[in-house]
Amino acid sequence: MTRTRAVLASLVSIVVGGAVIAVAGFVLATASGPQEALVAQKVGTSTVVVDGTMTTVDHEKLTISAYPDALFGDVLGGEKGAHPDWVAYSNNNLVVHRNSLVTITVQQYDGGEVLNNSYFGNVVGTIDGTAKVDGRTITQWSPEHVGHTFTLRGIPGSGRDIFVSVPIPANDEVDLCDPAEPNSEICAPQGAGYYPKKAVEVTFSFYVGGPGVYQWNCEYPCGGTRIGQFGNAMSTWGYMSGTLTVK
Repeated sequence: MTRTRAVLASLVSIVVGGAVIAVAGFVLATASGPQEALVAQKVGTSTVVVDGTMTTVDHEKLTISAYPDALFGDVLGGEKGAHPDWVAYSNNNLVVHRNSLVTITVQQYDGGEVLNNSYFGNVVGTIDGTAKVDGRTITQWSPEHVGHTFTLRGIPGSGRDIFVSVPIPANDEVDLCDPAEPNSEICAPQGAGYYPKKAVEVTFSFYVGGPGVYQWNCEYPCGGTRIGQFGNAMSTWGYMSGTLTVK
């Protein structure tokens, strides 16, 4: 791709991505998810800065996974949805408790390529602006080697402000899981094919305040060829998107 084409593609991605996000904001604000709520569990207390003051708050954790297709694991509450071959997160209905530090671990079983918008290769909105990838502390990840993102934001027009975005690196072992000749030491039969036994684990923490409902989605273009690869699983609620409810 020439430099001019690359720039144009990037601009189209930003514009189209913004339009999809705006639509998703409306849908996520009004829809009910098909999955049972995944509720964060309290694991102790932690000290964080709240409105400029060091404050001790509850510390909660939850774990989700990113899968190559909705047949893997128990995606969509076991119902698999209308498109079982679409890429999917394991749960689209996350619940945490107000005034707490939330730590999310994403187990990544999917591959990846290049982000349309390199901004989403940065870690944004987390405690200290960092995340951990398999225990290694990062502030960004190469935009050419991302599988998904977890991008959390306030719903437009709601008056609730939050923005957290973390790149989820590609799992390189996917390349060794060709169904025609899978590496049996690394891969296991799951869903519609063979996928890595070992996930790439990404962990990050952020503070939530009062009650509200927020939307999250993936900003890696993994939705097929439609709409700058922001169609299909990217624009259909519940596959690569969901809500985080603070109660």
